[in-house]
Amino acid sequence: MKKLLKISVLLLAAVLMLGLAGCPDPDENGGDDIKWTNDASGTLRVINNTNKDMVLFKGQTPSASTILGGVRALSQRDVDISDKVTDYQIGGFDVVRGMSIDEYNANKNALNQAKVDYSAMFTYGRDIKYSVEISPNWTGDYYYRVTNRKNVGIELRLDSPDGEKIGFLPGLAAGYRLYSSSSDMVTVYPVYVFYNRTNQQITTFKPTSLAEMQEVGPRPVTDNSVATIAFPADEASLDTLFDNINYPNAFITVQNNTTRAARFQKGMTYMKAQNGYDNVNSGEGNTFDITSTDAGMAVGLNASFLSGSIMIPVRFEGQSGDPVIKNGYDYTITITGDGNSAATTTATIIEGEKRNIQNLIQSL
Repeated sequence: MKKLLKISVLLLAAVLMLGLAGCPDPDENGGDDIKWTNDASGTLRVINNTNKDMVLFKGQTPSASTILGGVRALSQRDVDISDKVTDYQIGGFDVVRGMSIDEYNANKNALNQAKVDYSAMFTYGRDIKYSVEISPNWTGDYYYRVTNRKNVGIELRLDSPDGEKIGFLPGLAAGYRLYSSSSDMVTVYPVYVFYNRTNQQITTFKPTSLAEMQEVGPRPVTDNSVATIAFPADEASLDTLFDNINYPNAFITVQNNTTRAARFQKGMTYMKAQNGYDNVNSGEGNTFDITSTDAGMAVGLNASFLSGSIMIPVRFEGQSGDPVIKNGYDYTITITGDGNSAATTTATIIEGEKRNIQNLIQSL
């Protein structure tokens, strides 16, 4: 009898252990249905370089209904957007915002009033990938305010029109808070962003005049009288900023039809695509901004494979020299072959039409 009782106890313990093993880790989703693990079909990659777990939201105002999940400190996560938007098959763009888990827990009942550490624009759509990066330099206990006077989204860049992305402002946003890890002066440049839903292309306009940049000194979050900067910087330029635009770059889409991942280079410099990736995987097509001139100039463009050991020069069909690239125009580079050698791989470029920002403005 004692032997049977002992066996029964052991069996019960085994069943309990199996049952506990089958239960999900209570921290796996962080509570409140916040998911922290990768989505297998995720197209939005969020890289969190801060030491804070971040809760992610979609759209202008954080709320329980706009939570995309979370990304752990010093890690990255791929997020599936397909069930969060109604036009995923067509494609579009939106804003992702990041809030620390501590801020989220402290403001669950008033998320629209909580501190949003991070904001960035991203594009989505079937097979469209985008990557954003949360930097510890642009989260913290210091802040300033930014106002967007135009009905056009603005990516804010550090120190130059091609600098690090430090935030995103939707059209006509007023007094939006941006954060910093210190009170050191920040030099902010605006990059105006237009999205064409017809071809799922982003057009960026980067004013290069020093008059368009703004400098500001962040102040502690307890300071309610913090300075506000505005773009365009000169209010009188509102009606003329987009007239007769001279584009500062060309728009080059690289389609990789080889079986290897490729990188795209201007000369020997690796370029980063508009979607944040520095490579073009097999079967992908990513768009890069390449600086040239309005009249056009020969630009050395290359596709590289196997850590740069194989360089494929980009050429127009039937030509042997570097292609002449003109600012404002769309170009398509198609890479074909196996990517194993210059003899078995080609990168051919064709010129499209010049973009018209006025048409995009009118379609907003």
